Amino acid sequence: MVKPVIVSARVEDRERVPEAPWLERLSLTELVRDARAAVSAGLAGFLVFGTSDRKDERAMIASERDHVVTRAIHALKDAVPDLAVATDVCVCAYTPHGQCVLFAGGNADVDGTLGRLAEIALVHADAGADLLVPSGMLDGTVRALRSALAGADHASVPVAAVLKLESHLYAMHRSAVESMQVRDRAVPLIDPADTDAARARAVREIGAGADAVIVKPGLAALDHVVRVAAAADRPVFSYFTADEHALFTSESLSDGPAAERESLIAARRAGADILISHASIDAAEA
Repeated sequence: MVKPVIVSARVEDRERVPEAPWLERLSLTELVRDARAAVSAGLAGFLVFGTSDRKDERAMIASERDHVVTRAIHALKDAVPDLAVATDVCVCAYTPHGQCVLFAGGNADVDGTLGRLAEIALVHADAGADLLVPSGMLDGTVRALRSALAGADHASVPVAAVLKLESHLYAMHRSAVESMQVRDRAVPLIDPADTDAARARAVREIGAGADAVIVKPGLAALDHVVRVAAAADRPVFSYFTADEHALFTSESLSDGPAAERESLIAARRAGADILISHASIDAAEA
């Protein structure tokens, strides 16, 4: 199992997200503290997201070598080398518009975005990231990252393709990373009613060089996990979002953690090799 974590240079200790008090932004010190607990619980790794008050149209801070995500990679690798470190490679948290693509002249700048994502990925790889996760689902991203990594002697660093269904279960995470909420996405997601779209996208991304496939959200995409796992000859992740975790914190459930563990088990039955969940530490210790 893998736990999503959010780091912020602004936070001195821990900062609760108002919309979800159980969700926190962490300082590097607290990140390392949580990482040691994760290793003790037997987790495979952390998926690191960053947040910043500094936003611009080109998301420039995301590829700076002293950015908080880069420092988080170094801190985790120094303190808990046995914990794998995956990183989010996207621009949405670092732009004022919150889209997963950059714009130029009022239009989506696909080539410019692919170039920025490659720059971000290279900085993360240089810092020691074990898995790069380009979460924006922009066509061509996996191929662009594979090409950039190979050219910089990082050909062995794995890249995961992300298959995101169109869903209302992403809002809480966007709030946590302080990304603008968007109603009309500039980069389309997968139609959840299309039974073959996720599998077809997975096959295409594997052909482009993806080393793993991440399917999200968790519960709503279990049937897609089955199809992707049957078609993929590499690891499949099932990603349970922050909104999904919130459903199991409801006081109306007699035992929310137990019910959440049932959903994680369902994802494993569906064929997921690795689970990404905010409940990962609690589930591992149960």
